[in-house]
Amino acid sequence: MRDVLDCGVLLAPGQEGAMRDWVGRHPVGKTRLRLHLVSLNPQRHALAAPAPQEPATPEGPDVRALGRLAVALKRYDACILPVAPASLAWTRMALQQAGDALSTPVLLLVHDVKAPAIEDLLSLGARDFMMQPVCQETMRVRLGRLAKPASWRDARQASLREPPASYPATARPAAADGLWQPVPSRPRVAADVVEQALSHLRNPHHRSMQESFRTAKARVVDGFERDYIRLALSRHGGNVAQAARACSKHRRAFWALMRKHGIEAAPYRQAAQERED
Repeated sequence: MRDVLDCGVLLAPGQEGAMRDWVGRHPVGKTRLRLHLVSLNPQRHALAAPAPQEPATPEGPDVRALGRLAVALKRYDACILPVAPASLAWTRMALQQAGDALSTPVLLLVHDVKAPAIEDLLSLGARDFMMQPVCQETMRVRLGRLAKPASWRDARQASLREPPASYPATARPAAADGLWQPVPSRPRVAADVVEQALSHLRNPHHRSMQESFRTAKARVVDGFERDYIRLALSRHGGNVAQAARACSKHRRAFWALMRKHGIEAAPYRQAAQERED
């Protein structure tokens, strides 16, 4: 672990004064953390401010501040973001707006916030959290783990894997010797889905002969993805979590495919309810 970590302390709306006092109570010698106050005011980071011609009207907190500062925040090993009930809505929207652009790991410094709200912020991109008042050694250890490349930059590839689907209906019957046959970890693609995807190649009507291989492949793959996602949602009554698990895909990847092809789960849930009624 490095001797001193450089951490940016984000001055969330309504937390500016409290965080300045908090940084003053945590000197480098005690915590081995070099804390830098980071203003989220866009005027502090503008290259040049135009001369005001008339009094400016007050505006609410900028929810795109984290996204705008994503590149500047890369200079820090990690960032500390204070969260309180008054700034909870802003924090949720700011993390959502930043998305994947915010590559610096964020540690939430939470005060009087309930567990569901904390879980929501963690799902939006925050990497860890601590409740106030904080233990200096615990904060040092957590920030040190976040600063490691293996725990942050490679976390997406390492943690987005779920165990293979295991449904009773998919288990194979016992063989003649009484032993259960192993079930493949990845389910087979339904034959009707493959047939529908390949039909575009067998019937090349209204298709230009100058079409490149890459274009044709992309079109076939897109058609296959749409049909596969729709069939999975139909089989599981619009339950995205079950459909993703059955397809051996992570829920985020499954949601990404749904957004890519404009597929909604609501019609499949409604159709499932109508079948039950």
